[in-house]
Amino acid sequence: MNIRAYHKNDKENIIQLVKGGLAEFGFEYSQETSESDLANVESEYFGNNGTFVILENDNRELLAVGAIKEVEKRTFKIRKMYVAKNQRGKGFGKVILDYLLQTAKEKGAKKVVLETSTLMTSAIGLYKKFGFKKTYERPSSPRCDFTFTKTMKDD
Repeated sequence: MNIRAYHKNDKENIIQLVKGGLAEFGFEYSQETSESDLANVESEYFGNNGTFVILENDNRELLAVGAIKEVEKRTFKIRKMYVAKNQRGKGFGKVILDYLLQTAKEKGAKKVVLETSTLMTSAIGLYKKFGFKKTYERPSSPRCDFTFTKTMKDD
């Protein structure tokens, strides 16, 4: 198993993973709104003090993805956390989330936010285990109805 940074050759596989994940919950892929960030991952994430990572197995099969970027000074937002349907329940979401939070910490984050849908109960459970708290901020994504925040602690 390997976590590595996004490369432009990953784009189509990521789009297919995201489309499949969204369809499971009755959502449509929207290049114009929620998925517009996938049109230019390099500037959207790497250009905003963030990263977009791929978790793959030894055969280079895509297992999971996740991204994080700085949206305000010392506030980071997690986006695009998806685990391949046939790979769920194996702890890969935890691996990605842990990696993204460690990245945020290394970059000096004081707060990490994310948005999700009530339909994504497994993801919500994972976020809560990692110390995220539901807030009353309105999500920016039209398909999300929850915003979660985690205050980062200094070690």
